[in-house]
Amino acid sequence: MSGYLIYHPPRVVSDFESTRVYYDNTNGNQDPYVWNQKFLHTYCHITQMSPQVGNINFWISGDTFPDFSSLYCDLVFVVAEKLYWENPNTIKASDPIVDTDEAYNDHYSWFEQHHYQRRRRFTLKADPESSFQPQNISQELIDIVPFLVEEGFSLTQLRKNLRSGFNSKPMGLGLIATKLYSWLNQYANVKLSGAKLQKIRQENPYLTSARANSSCTKSSPRKSRSC
Repeated sequence: MSGYLIYHPPRVVSDFESTRVYYDNTNGNQDPYVWNQKFLHTYCHITQMSPQVGNINFWISGDTFPDFSSLYCDLVFVVAEKLYWENPNTIKASDPIVDTDEAYNDHYSWFEQHHYQRRRRFTLKADPESSFQPQNISQELIDIVPFLVEEGFSLTQLRKNLRSGFNSKPMGLGLIATKLYSWLNQYANVKLSGAKLQKIRQENPYLTSARANSSCTKSSPRKSRSC
């Protein structure tokens, strides 16, 4: 199995009773979307990739971009479905691709931000049984740099391969994706599933993306803080 490292900004982190979750900022489109039984990916860096069913994609953020020294994995996304939209620049909440009302509000409905001229738009859906958010025993994200260094990558190589101009770009992993999956699967003491996160989203309506309900007054989750 091959896959990608996909760099994105540091996650927001909130505690919901005993469960800590790292997720995309709710001030806009949430992508990848974790509050769903099947994690979703439609927009972020998608045109810089050639994703296929079976890929293992690792969403990561660093301590400082582009000169990071750590890469913290907040999502292990095993691609189970690659579903093309009927119209690349619009989708209705009633479309069979759409999973829930929450997913439409927070994820799918933001298509206007990413207009396509010729491309076909698709959504990647993760395998709900093998995809997860990995955390250590202290509910912290796991730094994968030590693993990558053992596999022969230097920090210089990683910084170069994850950068495009001033921005980040996905880095292909080849067969190392399978090894990284096994490593995280072994060392993650906590593995949050999409089913668990979907339930949290349904119980906490303030997690809606801002534009989806602009009249909604957000309350702060218990012990919430931003990274």
